Amino acid sequence: MLLFRSEEHASNWPHYNSESATGTMSLANWVEMFSVESMKHMLDGNYISTWQPLRAGERRVVMDCLGKHGPFWRGRG
Repeated sequence: MLLFRSEEHASNWPHYNSESATGTMSLANWVEMFSVESMKHMLDGNYISTWQPLRAGERRVVMDCLGKHGPFWRGRG
């Protein structure tokens, strides 16, 4: 993951590929994605059995709210 000051700063990066523009997201959006309930329980002893199965659904809800519908954002869950 690379962090840039702005979309303009990212597009001026020498290795920038305009086809990857849909793969950019603001830091605030990343925080929202990693603030879902299942992520708050990653160190719980029962994470794999209780929380991990919920993670993909929670991530899908956040991605839909953020308007990230492409295959890059759907991933594996």
